[in-house]
Formats: sequence, C-alpha cells, structure tokens
Amino acid sequence: MKLLSVLEATTSHFTKHGLPSPRLQAELLIAHALSLPRLGLYLQFERELTAPELEILRPLVRRRAAREPIQHITGTTSFSGLTLRCRSAALVPRPETELLVEHAARILAHQPAGLVLDVGTGTGAIPLALARRQPQHRYLGLDISEEALLLAQENCAHPAS
Repeated sequence: MKLLSVLEATTSHFTKHGLPSPRLQAELLIAHALSLPRLGLYLQFERELTAPELEILRPLVRRRAAREPIQHITGTTSFSGLTLRCRSAALVPRPETELLVEHAARILAHQPAGLVLDVGTGTGAIPLALARRQPQHRYLGLDISEEALLLAQENCAHPAS
C-alpha cells in the first residue's frame, strides 16, 4: 500500500471516530511509526509501505482511534520550546499552561533568586520551561505520583530538546 493511500485511509478512520484535526493526527502518527519528519511523508507519497511498517502502524492507529492521547502514543510532546517525554503517568501539558509559564516568567524576572515549587508537576514541563527562562531561581517539582516524578526526573536529566 502506498504511503498516500495509508495517510488517506488513516485520516478517514480518524474522521469516522470524531478525532479533531484528523489529517494532522494521521500525519503525526504515520511519521512517528516510520521514524520520519512530518515533511518526509510529503516527499514519499508514492513509497510502498512494507508489511512490517504496516504492522507497527496498525496498533498505533487503533490506540489513537480509541482516544489515547497522541503524545502518549509517540512518547513525546512539545511544550514552550521543549520536547518532553510523555507517558500516561502524567497529564499532557496543555497549550494554555504555556501562557501560565510566560506570565510566571515575567513575575519571576523581578524577584530575587529563590525556590519555585510546582505542585502536581507531572512531566515537569512548568519548572523546566521556567528554568530555561529564569535560571537564577531553583525549581522543585512535587507530585503524589511516583511514576510522574520519575517522568519529570527523566525530562530534567535528559531533555529531548
């Protein structure tokens, strides 16, 4: 099956399941499954996908159609200029939270160096983004979930970007 046909079929499948932005979701998932940048899909529309590639893609499409967040499927999310690891142990950072980070960074810019606590840190997105903007402060993320804390530690120790 050609890549373009797979993209169209996946887009149609996501549309039937009522997913928002079905074409974008299909592109992101297929690019992830094929280890390609999204633009790479457009450069290879005529490429025949192999049986092993389709076997990798099928369960990912099923998971997304079942409304599992694409960030949990791909294992990463973009947040405030960072690429963070993302798993079901923590909520996916929301775009609205980036506004919170921008506002907090403006406030912290006028504060003496100190300790900033993030309660319910999840992926650690907020303290990592703030530390990038306001490095004079120290940041501590707290969470009730040990799995979420491990995820935040991974993101702190090995940021993907």
